[in-house]
Order: sequence, then C-alpha cells, then structure tokens
Amino acid sequence: MRIFHLSDTHVGSASDFNKGTLYRLLEAIAESECDVVIHTGDVTQSGRRTEYKRARQMLSKIDAPVVILPGNHDARSGGLHLFEEYIGDTSGVREIGDAVIIYVNSAFADSDQGRVGMVKYDMMRQALNEYSDRPVKIIALHHHVVPIPRAGRERNVLYNAGDILDLILSGDVDLVLSGHRHYPNIYRIENTVFINAGAASATKTRYGDVNSYNVIDIDGERQHVATRRVDGAVQEQSFSRRRRHIFSSFGRRVFRAVQVSNSYISDGRAFLPQHFHNAVDAIAGLQPDLMVHCGGIVREGIPQDYDVAARELAKLNVPVIYTPAGRDINYLGYHLYATYFGQFDQAFSDGNILFQGISSAQYDSHEGIVGPTERRAVLDQLAAAPEHMKAVFLHHNVLPIPHSREKGLLEDSGDLLRDLVDADVDLVLTGTSSHPFAARVGGTVVVNANSLSSVYQRSLYGNSFNLIDIYEGAIAVFEINSLWGRRRLLGIWERNHHG
Repeated sequence: MRIFHLSDTHVGSASDFNKGTLYRLLEAIAESECDVVIHTGDVTQSGRRTEYKRARQMLSKIDAPVVILPGNHDARSGGLHLFEEYIGDTSGVREIGDAVIIYVNSAFADSDQGRVGMVKYDMMRQALNEYSDRPVKIIALHHHVVPIPRAGRERNVLYNAGDILDLILSGDVDLVLSGHRHYPNIYRIENTVFINAGAASATKTRYGDVNSYNVIDIDGERQHVATRRVDGAVQEQSFSRRRRHIFSSFGRRVFRAVQVSNSYISDGRAFLPQHFHNAVDAIAGLQPDLMVHCGGIVREGIPQDYDVAARELAKLNVPVIYTPAGRDINYLGYHLYATYFGQFDQAFSDGNILFQGISSAQYDSHEGIVGPTERRAVLDQLAAAPEHMKAVFLHHNVLPIPHSREKGLLEDSGDLLRDLVDADVDLVLTGTSSHPFAARVGGTVVVNANSLSSVYQRSLYGNSFNLIDIYEGAIAVFEINSLWGRRRLLGIWERNHHG
C-alpha cells in the first residue's frame, strides 16, 4: 500500500498558513495514487470555526480514503467540538486493505502538551489485540512518542510517552506516524518505524527547513519512506520488514559490564542498605570488567551523604566510572562529587571497547542538558577513538521510560539521540525515572537502569541493576533484582561491529 502522510497544515491567516503550498500538496496527493492519506493533526491554527470551514473545503478535494486526527492547535478555543463537526471522529480505527490504522487524539483543550488517557490507551491496546493478525498495523497520533531532533528544547511531549512506546513495541506495530514538532525524522526502534512529518503548509518551520510531507510504500518485504520537500529535495530510507532473531552462537564473550543508578546512598530512610549490600555481593560474584554508575549516587549533595557513599562504594572490588545526577551536585555536591569521585565526564577503555561519560546534570535542577558544544566535543572524541565498540553513559534518559510521566527532562534529548544514532554508537546507558527499559534505535542499543537501592523505584520486579554481556556477535542485557538476585532478560541484539 501507499500512504501519503502530512501534518501541521495550520489553516488560518496568511501569517501562519501557506495556502499555495497546501494546494500544491493536494495536487501531489492526486498524482501519488495513494491508498490512504493520513493527516496527523494541527489541521487549523487556532481551532476556530472559520478555519475549520476553510480546512474542510480544501481537504474535501482529496479523492482517496482520509484519516485526520486533531493536534494541540485544533484543540484551542473549544476546537475539539468543532473538529468533530467539520472533520470527524477524533479517535478511532480504520481498516484499509490489509492494514489497520489506529488513530488517537493526543491533544486536550488549550495546551501544547500531549496526553493519551486511560480510555484511549485501553482502546489502543484492545485494537492491537483484535487486529493482531493484520499484516500492517499503523498507529497515528499528533504528539511525538520519541524525541525529535532540530526542534529546539524538548517539550510538549506525551505525558505517558513511555507507556505508549512500550505498548507499541509489544504490540508489533509496523508504523507510528506523528507530527507536532515541524521537523521530519525517522527512526526504526526494534521492529517499528517511527515517522515524524514536517510542517505541510505552516509558515513556522525549523532549522531553515521548508514545508514537507512523507510518502510511504509498504510491501511484503520492505517499508520505503520518502520525505519530499516543496523545494524538490527528497530524502529516502528503506527498512526490511523481516524479523531478525538470534537463537544461539553469539561467539566469545569479550566484556561484562554492570550498570547501576539511583543508589541514593545516605543515612536516611530513602536508602535501602540491605538491597545495596546484597547487590554488592552479587556484583562481586558476577566478576564484571566494569561498573557504570549512571547517577543518583547520594540522596543529596551534602557531606554526610558523601561520607556514607564513599564508605559503601569502597566495598566494590571492580573498576567503577560515574556520572552525576542533579541531586549529586546540589548544595555542596558540585564540589564534593569532584573530591570523592573525580571528574564529571569520565571514561574507560580496554583498548577494544570505549565507555564515554556525558555529564547531563545541572546544578540544583532535576532537568538535564548536554548542549551543542559538549555534543560536538563528544562526537569528535568518539570519531577519533580507535576502539571498535563505543558506548556512552549519562544520567538523563534519551528515550521515554514506561511507568513514569515524561517531562522531557533532557532538554536536548532529540538532538543527542539523533547524533548518537547517526554516529553508530553501539550502546547508550541512562539512569533516570527508576524503571528498567531497553530498546534498539537504529543500530544503537539504549538501556535505562532502575534504582539500585532506593525506596523510590517504579518496577514491580523491585530494585535492580543491569548486567550487560558483550559477545563477539551480540549484546545481551539482563535485569538482576538487588535484594534476591533474580535475573530476567531485557533483550538480545546483534552487534553492529563484530570483534
């Protein structure tokens, strides 16, 4: 099938809306011989009746099945009611040929934020179960599920993006279509292709870009995506639809790492000493080559907590590298961290594998940022490094984490994730939100760690740390319960570079 995907038309006044551009897109739709047109929201600029009337008049020229859902601009001024009057249902399920399209309203009144409430979440889950045998499963929503690059400060994300991402990956969805950020972007995460559309006819574009749309072709073997800009430029990507699995023969194990986060060491009640001590014993028995602490070392950046942390962490008889969380450098922590644990951007290499730290913490803040200067410096370091496998670690998450409200805590997560994936970084380790999660984005495996030994954790499995075994041909990640030592597999992925 062929899908014509557009978003963010922003029909309104001339200051917000390129009328001529939308007419040219309508001509492109007529010439495309597409099976369906999917508009992922922000049909109008302000959700007003005059805008909806005009949008309906223009979009009615499309002579193909159409799926349209609202965006945050459509929800302004009571606009969701008008959307239903002039456009149609805000959420639903459409069957077109062999495909099922589950479209979901993520907008709510007078807010740029996105949210998929429990009723719509259950609708998505039930639809994925009901149509599980369909050859093509598509989810469409306005707000982006994963961070978008070149779109400024990461904000206005889905509040429950982590839960939506988890549902999508477990539901074997083929495509996720979105808009909102006015910049096109494509990722393959596990077996799902996430496609964000640029602005179709809004005057507001980003990074000096122009208006654009996507044409998506799907057959039994491949998904082909062409991002077409109105200046004639075309970017094309193609993805195999074949599922690749590893069943055995990973080759020799070449490295073993332990990843921990949010130990919250202190003499207060938030710290669980028995969990910590049992984990230390378990880590010693695993005989790792390295332990990576992704921040949240202490409860607060005060001398008492650092004194306790120094005593406790001295019990580890393995090499350890650290990166700080915001709480590690609040109060006096900015000075204490350097005194007790060393520099902020730490690194480890055995000659074959490089682990490079990226400090994302800000003084006295839970929000994180890397910034363009440090991103360029890290990318230069990685490009110049002779090691054949490269990993980076930081505190703040670059993918949304299940069972937590996604607040876009890393301000430039879209830019950082895009840069690391494009640089063919093998492994990214993060440590926020106190819930384990692992997924492959392009060729990069991204792993988030749960809280090691704090009462503040979100997993029914309990406090835990991650074991990362790197083989000649694969990366295997396990979660291990801190108190009891139970182990479960988070994922196995084929390595980009064998050796």
